[in-house]
Amino acid sequence: MTSHGDGHSAEIEVLAEGLAAYLAPFLSGLMKDRQGAVKTGGLAWAVWSKLGPEVEKSSRLKESAQELALAPHDPDLLVVFSIQLKRLLKTKNGLAGTLFEVMGQRQADVLGERKGGWRDLLGRDDRVIERLEMVYLLRSGKAPDEIARRMNVDVERLFRLNSRFSLAGVAGLLSEEGVGRWIDRLDGNDPVLRRLDMVGLVRSGTPVSAVGREYDALPEYVERVSERFARSGIAGVLTEEEIERFRALIPATISIASYNLHGTHNDGDQTYRLRRIARELARLDPHAACLQEVLSGGGIEDTGAQISRWMSSMTGYHYRSQFSYCHQFMEKYPEGIALSSRYPPEETRTIDLTRLEGGLKPSLARNALVMETKIFGRKIIFSSVHLDHGADPVVRVAQAQKLVRELEADSTGAYFILAGDFNDLEGSPVIRFLRSAGYVDAYRACHKDAGNTYPADDPRVRIDYVFVKGHSAVVSSGLLLNDPELSDHIGIFAEIR
Repeated sequence: MTSHGDGHSAEIEVLAEGLAAYLAPFLSGLMKDRQGAVKTGGLAWAVWSKLGPEVEKSSRLKESAQELALAPHDPDLLVVFSIQLKRLLKTKNGLAGTLFEVMGQRQADVLGERKGGWRDLLGRDDRVIERLEMVYLLRSGKAPDEIARRMNVDVERLFRLNSRFSLAGVAGLLSEEGVGRWIDRLDGNDPVLRRLDMVGLVRSGTPVSAVGREYDALPEYVERVSERFARSGIAGVLTEEEIERFRALIPATISIASYNLHGTHNDGDQTYRLRRIARELARLDPHAACLQEVLSGGGIEDTGAQISRWMSSMTGYHYRSQFSYCHQFMEKYPEGIALSSRYPPEETRTIDLTRLEGGLKPSLARNALVMETKIFGRKIIFSSVHLDHGADPVVRVAQAQKLVRELEADSTGAYFILAGDFNDLEGSPVIRFLRSAGYVDAYRACHKDAGNTYPADDPRVRIDYVFVKGHSAVVSSGLLLNDPELSDHIGIFAEIR
């Protein structure tokens, strides 16, 4: 790359991506002590001395840098940081040229143009790096005797290094004597951790007999624990007593959240907005999240599915997203409702809320999205709802009547959870109908007043609800996602036992 002009968009894009990847491992230290970093020297510090002050001035760029500093290997966070960098470089005259000058001869390294092996770049004579490469080659499937010849070591030493890496990671390769194990830094006597360490050693290539000697266990027992883990994951290595102990920590409580996304909401950075929404939802670890005004199509990736993907990454649960199309948003984007669940659905269906009895017609085509699943051995039926927004309350009553009638048909013994934007006030006919049908207003069950959800910048009315029906108790309920930058609605959650 020879041209350093700030006006070249392609060059700036390559520069932003290269800098993001190069700075990611250093961000934690760079952001903690910028002045000290500059004194320390080095290319990363020199670059940051020019870039850091601009990062501090941009709240979004600073937030993306802080998040990447916490997880420098997260590809999604890296993309967000590089996009924010690109925007800065395009708007800040002269900054790209300044950064090129700072990098000087190391420019090709930063922008990913250098060729050669990683040991050549880091240090071919470094003994720790040499040991690490031996382990890497062995685990890549290279023949042990071929590695031993290339590195001028015996095969037994190669396997000893591999075993030490299994026990302690890179720290196990720092010296010829090795170091302690990760389990010793937690609780080496914990039976669950001991079984997990056995599985980890076996899967890393350590012979079963060696693992048995390490833990004073028969090889047959080590094999049995490994087989159980392969079949059932961590649950396979737990005893019945341990499972009962864990059950006491996780009571049979179901959490549900509801949020109206408001389409593209101000046409801002959708990735940034959806990730912030997912982050707050993830704090609740909801069993299900009901979303309204979800977009899917017209050049937009399903916004509900994007939130589910972020939540899965943030919580460790696998959230599955379902979408039901209702109508066009602003005559451009397909809009509908979504339901995201961390339990696999046994059945998913939609209930049409457009064709109503008596010839009533809503202002826009509407559906309710229904998912049936089992949680704690009980049949739960979730429904994401977005009722008509027109002036006639009779239409919303007719929609609620049809929804309840079709929901409860052939569903004896089920628990029902309706959540969403009902587009009507607490004392309205539709809310009175739902209460008369046995549905409990979760928020009002916990709070005597307040709870307004619309509009987000000056909430004057409560039109978003979670309703529950079944032999259950509402443990808690409240508002969440109270931020006008994210939507024109405030979200609501409830916990039900």
